Amino acid sequence: MKYLIPLVVSLLIGVYSFSQPARHVVLISIDGLRPAMYLDSGWASPNLHYLMREGSYAQHMLSVFPSFTYPSHSSMVTGAYPAEHEVCHNAPFAPLGNDGHWNWYTNLIKSRTIWDAAHEANLTSATVEWPVSVGAPVNWNVPEIWPVKDGDDRVTESRKYATPGLIEDIEKNATGLLTRDNMNESYLSFDETAGRMADYIIQHYKPNLLALHFACVDGAEHEEGIDGDSVRFAVESVDRAIGEVLESIERAGIQDSTAVIVVGDHGFSDIHRALRPNIWLATAGLLHTGNDWGMMFQPAGGSAFLYMEHPEDTTQLKDVRAFINSQPDSIRNLFRVVERPELTQMKADKRAVMALAARPGVIFSGAIKGAVIFPVKGGHHGYDPNIPEMYTGFISAGAGIVKGKVIPEIRVVDIAPLVMKLLGVSFDAPDGVVPKDILR
Repeated sequence: MKYLIPLVVSLLIGVYSFSQPARHVVLISIDGLRPAMYLDSGWASPNLHYLMREGSYAQHMLSVFPSFTYPSHSSMVTGAYPAEHEVCHNAPFAPLGNDGHWNWYTNLIKSRTIWDAAHEANLTSATVEWPVSVGAPVNWNVPEIWPVKDGDDRVTESRKYATPGLIEDIEKNATGLLTRDNMNESYLSFDETAGRMADYIIQHYKPNLLALHFACVDGAEHEEGIDGDSVRFAVESVDRAIGEVLESIERAGIQDSTAVIVVGDHGFSDIHRALRPNIWLATAGLLHTGNDWGMMFQPAGGSAFLYMEHPEDTTQLKDVRAFINSQPDSIRNLFRVVERPELTQMKADKRAVMALAARPGVIFSGAIKGAVIFPVKGGHHGYDPNIPEMYTGFISAGAGIVKGKVIPEIRVVDIAPLVMKLLGVSFDAPDGVVPKDILR
C-alpha cells in the first residue's frame, strides 16, 4: 500500500457538553474496524478513546453473513439482514461473467432505509463515500462508486453521481481539486478527503443525519493482515479525520445536540491459503461455461455461496455434497458446509442452496482453472460473523447517549433503529432492535 506520508499526530479536540436530545446524528463507518483498535491502548486512536470515555461502547459488534462491506452497510441503514434487504455480496452474482460492476445503487436495497425515514420526516441527510448510496434519497450525496475499467479514478464517477454542484462546491471551499491521488483508497489522503467533505457538509448545511465511510483501514488490512505499519498508520489517520469531524460539529454550533456513532462493518483474519471450489464443480461436470451454466460458487473471502440454475434439481445438489465430502481431510478440514436451513437461520441470501464457511486463514477463489489450493498472504473477511475474528466495533457518544456504559455485544442490524430513535423518528426495523441500555 502506498502512502503520501505517515500521519502520526492526533488531533486534540474540545470537551463537549453532551446533554440535549439529538437533533443531528453523524454515523461514521471505519471499514475493517476491529475491536482491538479501540479496546487496546496500544493502538493510536485517541479520538476513539475520547468518545469511549464520553459515551458508550460495545466489546464487539456482529456483522452479517457473508461479513462483507456492502451487505453489512446495507444492514446498518435498514435494520435488516441480507435475506431481507437483498444486497448479499459486494458484487452481483453473474455466472456468465461480471464486467466489474459492484452493488453501488441504492435501488438494490429492498428494505426501507434510514434515508427514506429521514426524508419522510422532513429531516435533511447526507452521505459521503457510503456503500450502496448511488441514488439515495438524501439532500447531499457523494456516493461510493468508481469506473469499472479504472478503479483508481473515483473522481469522474463522483462528479457524475454526486448531488449536482456539490463536488464543485466542496472543491472550492474544502478540499481543493479532487484527483485520482486524493480520491484513491491506496493513499491515506483518501480518508482525509472524505473527512473534509463531511466537515464541509456539517458546517455549511448541518444535516440531521450524515453517514460517512472511511475505507483505508480495510485496504491496509487486505494488503498486510491484521497488524503492521500500514494498518497502524491507517488507524492513526482515520482517528485524526474523526477528530476533525468532531471539530466541525463544534464549529457548526451543534455539538450539544449531536450524537456521534462510530461503527465497523466486519473484522479481519490473516490469510495463508485459498481454495477454488468451482474447480470441483467443473471436474464433476456440474459447471458449464456456456449459457447453460449449471451451478457455481460465488466466493466472498472466507465463504462461498452455491447457486444453481435449476435449484429444484436435488440430484445435482447431492452430487455436489458427495464430491465435497470425497475431498482428502487436508482440504475438507479447511471449511464446513452451511446447508440451506442454517443459511435461513442466519438470514443470508435466499437464493443460495448452500455455502462453504472457511476456517480463519483460508479464503475462497472463484477461478475454474488452476490448483485447487494455493498460498496467499495478507488479510480478508467474509467469514461466519460469529467467529471472533469477524467481530467489528461500535462506539457512541453525544446527545441522547449514556456516558460510561459498556455493552458486551451489538449487531449491525441494530444501528438503523438506534439512529432513528435518537432522531425521534419511528422506524420499524425488520431484524434490528434499539439498544436501550445506552440511551438516556
